[in-house]
Amino acid sequence: MNPHEDIAKLEKLRRLKQLQRESGLCGYMPHKKQELFHSAAWADFRYLRTGNRFGKSTAGACEDVAFAVGARLWIPESNPKRYLGIPKRSTKGLIIVADWDKAREIYTSMEEGESQGKIFQFLPRAAFHDVHKNQAGEIDCIMVKSQWGGISHIYIDTVRSYMGNPMGQESSHWDWIHVDEPCPKNMWTANSRGLIDNDGKAWFTCTPIAEQWINELFIPRSRLKESFEFGMPFNKGELKTWVLTGTTHDNTSLSESSIRKFEAQLSDDEKASRIDGRPLGMQGVVYSMFNRDQHVYDELPHGWKDYDEPPDDYTIRVACDPHPKTPHAVLFAATAPTGQTFFYTEYFQHVMIDDLVDVILYKLKGRVPFVTLLDRIAFNQDPITGATWADSFYRKGLMVVPASKELTHGISSTQNALARKTGETLHFCSSLTETLYEFDSYIWDPKRENKPKDANDHMMECLYRLVLNGLSWSEPEHNTSFNPGSLPLTGDLTFETSDQRHWFEKKAA
Repeated sequence: MNPHEDIAKLEKLRRLKQLQRESGLCGYMPHKKQELFHSAAWADFRYLRTGNRFGKSTAGACEDVAFAVGARLWIPESNPKRYLGIPKRSTKGLIIVADWDKAREIYTSMEEGESQGKIFQFLPRAAFHDVHKNQAGEIDCIMVKSQWGGISHIYIDTVRSYMGNPMGQESSHWDWIHVDEPCPKNMWTANSRGLIDNDGKAWFTCTPIAEQWINELFIPRSRLKESFEFGMPFNKGELKTWVLTGTTHDNTSLSESSIRKFEAQLSDDEKASRIDGRPLGMQGVVYSMFNRDQHVYDELPHGWKDYDEPPDDYTIRVACDPHPKTPHAVLFAATAPTGQTFFYTEYFQHVMIDDLVDVILYKLKGRVPFVTLLDRIAFNQDPITGATWADSFYRKGLMVVPASKELTHGISSTQNALARKTGETLHFCSSLTETLYEFDSYIWDPKRENKPKDANDHMMECLYRLVLNGLSWSEPEHNTSFNPGSLPLTGDLTFETSDQRHWFEKKAA
């Protein structure tokens, strides 16, 4: 090789290293998906939803520094993306991290070398102005000279600090917020209200192992499990969001061998989140046997008049889970003579109980269900009047029975039902937005052995109750002959209070 070429290459490498020391932002070379993230700065909120070691914190830190100095210095001056979405003035931004140890490790360490925090790795030396430290000696604000004049401020706060003082973040205003790892929704709400004054922007760089609300902020519930590997915009009213799903494999600086070694330590559910960036949660979904390709239908089933009108010879069942404040959940099932069950419509809104009954009757379209299962709370009597929610159902001609509360048995039975390949197969219409969302979001609680989290479970309760009650087909003449008085008040029909039993016995008599 020509020695002059060797010298030229060494000189080029020396200049590059010098440039990186003086202004790491100029030497930043984003990989393809990091570049897509920066190019989506037109959006109000961006979400880089990725596996571990994707380089999400690096992309987020470079965006933080770019907003502070006033430009993406790695992009040529002639390219409009250099300034896309960045105010032409000094800015005030916030980075949210888990705790101060993580803040120091990832962002704020001023030590030279491998341990240097990403803000100082990429911040041009000439732009550095000063830092502020909190009472514990941690850097909680980095002051940066903006090319547009004035001093920009990069504040750092932690989830742990918020948990200790939730009201401490209610009064600040921001030009931008960077959520580096999942934070509680209340923390986001407290801080994001500060974006209103300056029409600020936000970016999330998270591995989706917790805080499901972040996925819901960006993505319609029915599309949570989709892979947006090249980025996808969504409009939520006036709010413009953008999301990209990235994987560990997208980081070209990692060897496939090292990734495989990391994968070997993970369960399938952990791989989904930590490698592929899918929001399944580390604990795993409860109904792991549910498969959209197998269980969800888009086309109108054979013989149906419409998606909400099963044939006359199908057996109709309804489960209702009413609540005092949160939305009522109602799930409708139709079983064919072949034994296949179609969950064909749902209702998930909070209305007055009388209105709820009217909605159910409207969705039944004159059909009389073989059984209508109602949560036990509906049989609680008012201490003054003796009235119950169930009274509204009986008054309007809809017979109801108490639903099972055998959660553990219900989950097991539903898993078995979902696992069936032929015969009594379960099918769910693609229009069941809440039900399909809960299949993706109903997860095991890591703090309670063999117990699911008490969240995202209202349709799931309706589902297991229908399964436990039985989904077999019944002759059409029996579909209209349901009589609560014929049901034994034993076994599954147990009551939490004697008042509930007495009420039901009276109605059934």
